Amino acid sequence: MHPSHALPYTLEERGVTVARKKEAISVASDGKPAILLGPWAIEKLHYLKQYCEIFSTGMKNIWKHRIFIDLFSGPGICVIENTGTEENGSPLIALNCKTPFTHYFFVDKNSDFIETLKNRTEAYHNIIDFINKDCNDAIDDIGRKLPDTNALVFTFIDPFNFEIEFNTLIKLTEKRLMDLLITFHISNLKRSIHIPSITMKRFFPPLDWDELYKECCGSYRIHERILLDKYEEGLKTIGYSYFDDCIFTHNIKHAPLYHLLFASKNKKGKEFFSKISMKSRTGQSRMLL
Repeated sequence: MHPSHALPYTLEERGVTVARKKEAISVASDGKPAILLGPWAIEKLHYLKQYCEIFSTGMKNIWKHRIFIDLFSGPGICVIENTGTEENGSPLIALNCKTPFTHYFFVDKNSDFIETLKNRTEAYHNIIDFINKDCNDAIDDIGRKLPDTNALVFTFIDPFNFEIEFNTLIKLTEKRLMDLLITFHISNLKRSIHIPSITMKRFFPPLDWDELYKECCGSYRIHERILLDKYEEGLKTIGYSYFDDCIFTHNIKHAPLYHLLFASKNKKGKEFFSKISMKSRTGQSRMLL
């Protein structure tokens, strides 16, 4: 386990680089890659940790297989921008649950991240599958190893923008009891809705984008809320009934960044998420939207 701690040198001294748009890479105190995140991301990691704990502990006597899937695992360590503080990334958060999951799948298309994550998890004796592929290409690999019966799955989906296709979600979740926690980015939606890219279109369920643009232009509702509703409507068509999207994140300049979207096929999942999400990391009560 890598506990959080402040580092005695600046990010410039750590050799921060940008691998691709929206993904900044730093170097952790062990000399290996880390994801550079804004301070607002700590809250997302907090809610992920809380749900991992309540999910795996609450279901341990009910389900033989409790599985954690991380489709954008990264290298396992995050560095917080400006402070240099290190935080466990999503894989180490899930591995450090008081009641471990019975199986873990860590997916990332960056081979350096996967190799680094393998190194950082050597001390763990859990059943772990590492998959060095784009998440849209990894679903068959995961599907071949998921148990057919007595299995409950929690999947964390934390893309940098619109990298996961909706068809991938259909294939992954079909005929499976699976809770989802998705980072639903909104910062690019407003300026992209009139000319959505192919990647953006594939992220969403099938939509009439011309009609959607007209709806947004003629509505008093903000564009991102309309698109989030459309995304949730798509999830309903593949079996999801219970949602929570009230965790809404801004950056330090108060520009909107993303909703943390929870979806479940069972009301118990919604009850669990509502329970852990009513208070922020600092203990402040959450305002319902």
